[in-house]
Amino acid sequence: MKLCKLSVLAKQDLKDIAIFTQQKWGREQRNSYLKQFDDSFRLLGENPDVGKACDELMQGYKKFPQGSHIIYYKRMNGYVLVIRILHKSMDVNPVTFGA
Repeated sequence: MKLCKLSVLAKQDLKDIAIFTQQKWGREQRNSYLKQFDDSFRLLGENPDVGKACDELMQGYKKFPQGSHIIYYKRMNGYVLVIRILHKSMDVNPVTFGA
C-alpha cells in the first residue's frame, strides 16, 4: 500500500485547519503544519497499521495523532482513506463520521 486518499469531509477539515492556522499564526506556520500532515498521510499510506484502532466510533477505523489534531482513517482495498481530521479536544461520536 502506498496511496492515501482524503474523503470530502477530510478535505474540508484540512482546508479549515489551513485557514485557521494562517489567521492565527501566519502563512509560514500554515505551510509547515500542512507539510506535517502530508508526511503523516505518506506514513499512513506506507504503514496503515501504525494507528490505534477506534472501533468504538466505527468498525475498522483507526486514529493517528498529528500535532493538535487526530487523523481518522480506514484501510481500503489498495489504499488508505482519511475520513476526518479533527482537533484532539473535540468530542467525537459516530455521527461525526456521517453514521
